[in-house]
Amino acid sequence: MTPQDSNDLAGLKILVVDDEPDARIFISMVLEDNGATTACACDGIEALEMARKSHYDLMTLDLGMPGKNGVEVYHELRHDPELYNLPVCIITGRPELRKLIYERSTAPAPEGYLDKPVEGPNLIKNIRRIIELGRRREQRARAMAS
Repeated sequence: MTPQDSNDLAGLKILVVDDEPDARIFISMVLEDNGATTACACDGIEALEMARKSHYDLMTLDLGMPGKNGVEVYHELRHDPELYNLPVCIITGRPELRKLIYERSTAPAPEGYLDKPVEGPNLIKNIRRIIELGRRREQRARAMAS
């Protein structure tokens, strides 16, 4: 990563959701080292409360959490008119849960997906891609509206 890349997430507010403290710390540090501002939630209930109270540009979401798991959180996001468009990057150590997201009739599908253990460069690459796709989608929508 070049020095100019180190702040390419500047201005982004990202909600990191994971029940594992080490994972939350690592993901947050990588994102913050690249200019993002992060907030953390340790379970699904807290994640939804935080997402409803504050605007986030993106959410990283672990699937395998106790209580309200990431699959339930994702489906709730996609059925909430205020949170429907929040981009989500799934990060999980249980890839078998991935099918629970894609087999249900919830649209849209998550914008990104990473298996644990997460490597910093892959995380940043995925987040950049998600943000860029979102920007392109917004530009197309504005162009179509005018």
